[in-house]
Amino acid sequence: MDDLDRARRGDVRAFDSLARAHERALYSHVARILGPGADAEDVAQDALVSAWRSLPGFEGTSFKAWLFRIARNRAIDVIRTQKRRGELPLDPPDDGDGDPGWAEPAAGGLELTDIAAGHEALAAVEAALALVPVEQRDALLLRDVEGFSYEEIASITVAEIGTVKSRIHRARVTVRNELVAKGWRGSAG
Repeated sequence: MDDLDRARRGDVRAFDSLARAHERALYSHVARILGPGADAEDVAQDALVSAWRSLPGFEGTSFKAWLFRIARNRAIDVIRTQKRRGELPLDPPDDGDGDPGWAEPAAGGLELTDIAAGHEALAAVEAALALVPVEQRDALLLRDVEGFSYEEIASITVAEIGTVKSRIHRARVTVRNELVAKGWRGSAG
């Protein structure tokens, strides 16, 4: 019997093991939706609590996909609430460890110009992603960053597989077009 089966039967330690196995990726996923900070931490924790409470009724095969779906739905609820209230995040962005990224020493063997170019490229991709509609961006990040299959993404986002593939394609086209418009060229160009 694996951790999932034991957790379904009420074994807290087994669920704790499942939670620890997924908590970092879960937080990262929520932080990509909400931005890093307290809201993302709260949503990730809330998703875990909700998963624990709902686990006896879980009939799926992918605990991770189910957990990410719960977290995604909670994050969307937070966004809706913020839009209704007109809230804006007040915390400065960080990388999740509490330290500002600019204060870290440069990696060995890289020149400062290479590091700056990497940060510039990342910032350009993040800016382009910000222009992608949330459903497309979410599907793209679940596929390319989290490594979920199309079937798992369909389950997480409650969409047909064809819709998932279309959203990912459209997101990639939007990001590529935005980067090209800003003067970035692909590695083949």
